[in-house]
Amino acid sequence: MMVLKSIIKSIPLYILLMTTLFVTSCNEDEFLNEVPIDFLSPENAYVTANDFDAALVNLYSRFRENFTTSATATEFPSLSWTGTDMIYTHKDLGVKPDWGGSVLLPTNTPVVYDGLWRPAYLIIYDANVIIGRSQSEISELTEDQARLIQAEAMFFRGYMYKMLANLYGDVPIVLEEVLSPRRDFERASRSTVYEQSAADLKFAAENTLDIDQAQDSRINNLVAYHVLSEVYISLGKYDEAIAAASKVIDHPSTALMTERFGTMVDQMEFGGDVYWDLFRAGNQNRSTGNSEALWVIQYEFNVPGGADGALMTRLAVPRLWQAKVTNADGSAPPMIPYPNASYYGRGSGFINPSKYLYDGIWQKSGYDSDIRNSEYNIVRDFKVNNPDSDYDGQWIFKDNLPIALSTSNDTSRNFFPVFAKLSTVGQIPTELYLADQTVPGSLTSAAQATYRDRYMVRLAETYLLRAEAYLGKNNLELAAADINTVRRRAQAPEIQASDVTLDYLLDERLRELHFESFRLLTLTRLGKLVERTKKYNTWVGDFYNEFNNLWPIPFNEIEKNTEVDLGQNPGY
Repeated sequence: MMVLKSIIKSIPLYILLMTTLFVTSCNEDEFLNEVPIDFLSPENAYVTANDFDAALVNLYSRFRENFTTSATATEFPSLSWTGTDMIYTHKDLGVKPDWGGSVLLPTNTPVVYDGLWRPAYLIIYDANVIIGRSQSEISELTEDQARLIQAEAMFFRGYMYKMLANLYGDVPIVLEEVLSPRRDFERASRSTVYEQSAADLKFAAENTLDIDQAQDSRINNLVAYHVLSEVYISLGKYDEAIAAASKVIDHPSTALMTERFGTMVDQMEFGGDVYWDLFRAGNQNRSTGNSEALWVIQYEFNVPGGADGALMTRLAVPRLWQAKVTNADGSAPPMIPYPNASYYGRGSGFINPSKYLYDGIWQKSGYDSDIRNSEYNIVRDFKVNNPDSDYDGQWIFKDNLPIALSTSNDTSRNFFPVFAKLSTVGQIPTELYLADQTVPGSLTSAAQATYRDRYMVRLAETYLLRAEAYLGKNNLELAAADINTVRRRAQAPEIQASDVTLDYLLDERLRELHFESFRLLTLTRLGKLVERTKKYNTWVGDFYNEFNNLWPIPFNEIEKNTEVDLGQNPGY
């Protein structure tokens, strides 16, 4: 009886509590929305300024990994040089790959999908996440912080769309984070993609830090203006391209390096000149006095996350340590017994330069005066440095030694001209030296990287872009003036306005920017890939079809986009 009375007395309070809970309870959808508290997830990883900065740093890491580090012929940067007027390939694609018949097929996933399409859209996805979540309700960013973060992310998105449009033409534009599977992507026209790229890059140029404020490791306003200039050229907006490039060229903190500088000036063993100095370890960044550097990809040897260095040495320096010179008794010891720090590291000769790159373009440029073709920058002869050789201390060509030059390996992997910018000659980390130093400088087989930071954008290219824009306006005098600014630094003969053509400009880009810029994307942007490769690198060009000026849309993208027909580029 007492229990029943207690229950009856408590009914009003019980009803009051239930009513309060009903009125103040959370929205059911929010209640079911789980936010992890003990691990990172999309729901809690984009809140503070440090969260967003970590996400931006990941964009740099993705870009470095996907576009500047690999030595594989089916990945950038090698993929951007092989199959053009500048390079032969010896690995992954075969010694004489059939570019038109078997390499550039929509079903060749490692090349046409994984080469650029996939890594570019992964970066676009990450950039979209950063941009979108910087505007979310849980973001703690101030207005200024959000604008700066969005600008940096938009630079990468705009840069990726430029690359995609250059290579594939019409591609899908995605501007928001994709939260669920989609099969309805539509390709936008190439010009529309360039317009989107320009919009992103313009926002980046106007909202990223000035070059004087930005860290060496981050992009800045002038990098964005430089890339924007190229995109405006692609759109035929030559006045806008000239204005964007001029912002870079006229900035008080930028100038071509014209005097010797940096870490190797006093190392007379290797000679050198100012162009050679540009590529010595420790000389790339603005903080070390390089006023020509605009965007520099950072590497650090033996540091977690530093990636040691781009594998350009492994990729494009010959295996000099396997180049055989025949003794009188018929034995054939190598020119040097091991890879060597004074012989450009442990090259593997996966790709090697076309004759046009190491000879033809210099015949048109003042062969003996242009320092970019000096004996320091393109090394064509080597001294035997092996006690087991009858010719120890003698020069291969100067002394007419009996070096093996008959097989494919002899001439395509073991011995060909060395471009010094591919190696940190004389600066290879001591941790990679052999214990046995009978031949000084002997290295382990691990010494395969180029142990320095890598240019993505140099001021010299900005001059050549502005020259291209002037050419588009048929202002040949000003185009020649910009080209001559670059050529004067190289001590090359100056040209006349009547010399300026698109092909001449492409030659000058090759002389200045070989093994730096993505040659493939320049040629496809201009529709000149097939023409120039057929003319100057027949080993590759003989296999091209005219429609190969654009790459195919990857078949697996077409196949899985079931709700909309993506279509295919003509000819494929």
